[in-house]
Amino acid sequence: MAAIAKPMSAKTDAKSLIKFLDNEIWHLRCVYATYAHLYGSDSDTRKLMSDSDAAFFSDLYIVYLHYISVGVSRLLDPEETLGKPNLTIFKLIATLKSDGHPEVEKLHQRLSDIKKRAYNFTDPRKQLVAHLDYKAHCIEPGTRPIPSFTKDEFEEFYKDTGQLMNDIRAIIGMPPFLYNLGIVGGHSCGRKLLHRLKTASDHIASKAS
Repeated sequence: MAAIAKPMSAKTDAKSLIKFLDNEIWHLRCVYATYAHLYGSDSDTRKLMSDSDAAFFSDLYIVYLHYISVGVSRLLDPEETLGKPNLTIFKLIATLKSDGHPEVEKLHQRLSDIKKRAYNFTDPRKQLVAHLDYKAHCIEPGTRPIPSFTKDEFEEFYKDTGQLMNDIRAIIGMPPFLYNLGIVGGHSCGRKLLHRLKTASDHIASKAS
């Protein structure tokens, strides 16, 4: 007869939640770093993308905006929705509360403040992942959800959330994560793609001249 697994303690469960959330935040940071390198770079990079395939890079821009907005919003979702638990930072704090940590109320307030400031990510989220809204698309197209966050807004979210996560790690005796590195690197930040586009562009130009 198989042994019955013992339920995890609140502290152990908190550690597993922290590891999951750290990975989610780190992945989002990497995606954002690539987005910022491609679309927040110098005019030569933007011209290279436009000359190579303007429609493709325009569509990719929209995909990045939507992905990052939804990614931030999911991390800031409530601990449960319609009675179903969510893997979110609020769920992590609720788990700490069940283990009797006295710092919970201050942590919850800090996270609530982060969410309030992240409205340019969270406000469009519901419409981005829901059914197409007839009124918004056909009657009042000006109300269509379009993510419009800024570089400073994402970096503030990442810095504040990273500090919060590391403070939670300290409470339960875990070493700090790598949030202090800031927004650098990424999934190569599209450098290989841009390098190959530049090489191809230079080759075509040399053949034409």
